[in-house]
Amino acid sequence: MTAYDTYHNKIGVKLSYLLSDIDKCSDNSLAVISYVAYEKRVQRNPAFRLKKGLGKGNEVLISWEHIPEWQAQCKARFGNPEVATNPLEKFYKQDAKTTRFFTDYRFDDDGAYLKPSQQKQYTVNANVMQAIIGLKSYRSLKRKSGNGSLAPLWQSLANDAYTFNDILKTKYNCQHTLGTSEKTIRTRYASFIKDGLVSIIDGRNNNQNAQIVTPEMLSLWCNIYAGQRNYKPTYIEVSKAYDSFLDGTLDIMVNETAEAYNHTLPCYRPASEATVYAYQSAWESRVSTHALRSGDRQKFMGLYEPYHKLKMPEFAGSMISVDDRQPPFEYEKGKRLWFYMGVDVASGAITTWVYGNSKEGIVEEFYRQMVRNYTMLNKKIPYELECESSLNASYKETLLQNGAMFQSVRIEANNARGKFCERVWGQQRYGDEKKRAGWIGRPFAKNEANQRGPGKIEIIPKNVIIENCIEDIQNRNNALHPNQDLYPGLTRWDVFEDKQHPDLTPTNWAGILPHIGHKTKTSMKVGRINLQGQACVVGFDNEVALGERLINVMKKIEGETVNVYWLDDNHGNVLKAIVYDMQGTQICEVLSTLAYQRSTLERTGNDAENRTIMSAYAATVLGYINRNAKKIERVTIVETPQPKSNRFSAAALGLAVKSNDRVTIPFGELEGKEVETLPPLEPEYTETFNQILTNYNSSTASRFA
Repeated sequence: MTAYDTYHNKIGVKLSYLLSDIDKCSDNSLAVISYVAYEKRVQRNPAFRLKKGLGKGNEVLISWEHIPEWQAQCKARFGNPEVATNPLEKFYKQDAKTTRFFTDYRFDDDGAYLKPSQQKQYTVNANVMQAIIGLKSYRSLKRKSGNGSLAPLWQSLANDAYTFNDILKTKYNCQHTLGTSEKTIRTRYASFIKDGLVSIIDGRNNNQNAQIVTPEMLSLWCNIYAGQRNYKPTYIEVSKAYDSFLDGTLDIMVNETAEAYNHTLPCYRPASEATVYAYQSAWESRVSTHALRSGDRQKFMGLYEPYHKLKMPEFAGSMISVDDRQPPFEYEKGKRLWFYMGVDVASGAITTWVYGNSKEGIVEEFYRQMVRNYTMLNKKIPYELECESSLNASYKETLLQNGAMFQSVRIEANNARGKFCERVWGQQRYGDEKKRAGWIGRPFAKNEANQRGPGKIEIIPKNVIIENCIEDIQNRNNALHPNQDLYPGLTRWDVFEDKQHPDLTPTNWAGILPHIGHKTKTSMKVGRINLQGQACVVGFDNEVALGERLINVMKKIEGETVNVYWLDDNHGNVLKAIVYDMQGTQICEVLSTLAYQRSTLERTGNDAENRTIMSAYAATVLGYINRNAKKIERVTIVETPQPKSNRFSAAALGLAVKSNDRVTIPFGELEGKEVETLPPLEPEYTETFNQILTNYNSSTASRFA
């Protein structure tokens, strides 16, 4: 046993290590004072004795501070008590199994591991507790063997645990957190004996506020922080509002139910401002409240929304990524052009772009331009589209439904990180565009080099901005593909041209033109449809309709008004045109008339082929007319007289008059005038008139007798 011990956080020397009395001293005593002299000195100076003796095994402690004359001898014989005087040091060791236990420990409720700081602290606490167990066993055995009392044992262990932190800090650069009071040490000791190393772990993951914060409090704080319409309080304001709520000076109500929170419930406890901040700034609270408070969706998603790691497609045409962007140049003060662009994801080539002063109508024109470009390049429309929601929502049930223009469509709702084209826009902005005059940096860019610089913004002519943007697109497309391992020596445009996916679907014109095509109302006459000032023929799949196919078309729309949906190419020529009747049923395609050289001498082989097709086209119509004309037989229509009824009589109404008594009644002149009677016909005219009436028969049948 050591000659030193602590009491009330003070160092003491055991009396037996100082006495000279043979029957009372220790074997290693300094023998500097007798027991009688000790008693007299205590009477003169009670502070000389640090602790009274309470029987064997728990002897008197002499205050280290009050024996300066013997300190040198004590240090020489027993060591310096101010450096190492704690009996726990003999039992303390850094146990490997204990370290491994806390390193591998996981909580059952969420499977989380301990933090490194927790692992370290729990390991130190467990090692100290094992040292306390060893020291207690040793002291208990010694005191029992000497018939000493065990009553002061726990107090001495608490004192040793307290002073042992100094040794831990000096030698091991750590300290335990087991507590220093007798009650705490006894409680922690009992728990360790019962549950082992698990008892060292805090039941709430070492949360310093776990004993005061309830789920109801946390829910209320979140409601105050993020549930107020048009107001975003700070953490300090949340804390003050909660304190006023507890005092009863502030009422908090749920808008939906108009029910007020009851501040008298025991679940609502006082909490400091630091506690409110700690919980509100924790991820589980922050992710919910910021979802309601954040006005910048892109920033919120960047902070909280997990992202996917996606492999890049290897074939061009598999997917196209489209979105709008504003090149960082102003053509007037505060005004920038709008571009809408599409990037083939596999090749990285920009294949379609349109521009304008505003977003109005830009999306419709973009999809028209995409169809033009891909058709003129003899490429099929990409299989899949990824786009943003705001400008494309109106096409969701028409043009952008799966199978219409694209076989698969993914519409991202304001998720810049989810579209491939966004990184391309960044490459353009901070690449070639940054080198041009008038470039405008972002005011809040993370990289200082990309932030807006000082000075006035330079105005760039609109046509210059457009020319520069198109030049940058050309430079990008003609640059080497970034994945040279997969596409050695190929540029982005080479990959787009030569690595098209073999299973792409042919362009679905019927799914495209009714939504983005131009609409012209016209009619069919003599097998021709007038479109853009030209008399065109009809057909299917780019082939002129002949024979029964042409006749079937004419039966439906010859002489009828129809709607033609069509799209022009980049040169203004009709690229594709489809005929629909007025009920919206698709009928056929409109094709340009196959012209051929009038001069026989100048006709080529293609002219001869066109002449043959057009002759067949005309012959189909004339042949149908002749065949049906020959089937018509001449007929005579005989009208059978219908029986008449004599039920009605004008005389019954007093309206009948004799022929020689007929009068003329001028309209509006009846009132106040006498009826004028006309004189009878002369005899020779009366005879002639009666003869005509007798010989004339109005019956149709009589004329064919």
